[in-house]
Amino acid sequence: MPSPRGITLQRYEVLNVDYYYLGAFRLRVEATEALGMDDRVFLYQRGPINPYTNEATDSFVTVCSPVDMEDYPADEPDVRKTYPFFRKAEVELDFRTSAEAEEGWLAIVERVSNLVSSLNTLEDLTPTTSVRIGDDADSISDS
Repeated sequence: MPSPRGITLQRYEVLNVDYYYLGAFRLRVEATEALGMDDRVFLYQRGPINPYTNEATDSFVTVCSPVDMEDYPADEPDVRKTYPFFRKAEVELDFRTSAEAEEGWLAIVERVSNLVSSLNTLEDLTPTTSVRIGDDADSISDS
């Protein structure tokens, strides 16, 4: 029986938006209170160092798949790997309209839900094939 999994997504947004001056809608999502899984479910890619600030440029890529959760480290990319991907527990995105921000939120919720469901499904293994290798009289040689 698979252990129960779950995660809380906390949505943060600006409520009092001045449509004439601001022109953007910021959405921040934090994954917390993970049960039976890591809460760092957002995949990022580390870009080149900004020559003006000497800071790394990290770009949000997607919500992780089960394979991403295994392949990529949390919080910082592995410097020994060719591709500098890593996972974080939060994402902050800017949208042009409130409708786009809402679509972004719904897409994140759907993909995280799919991740939790996929992790549960992957744990439910059924034996399908059995192969015996070795210890056969024909496989023993006289040397």
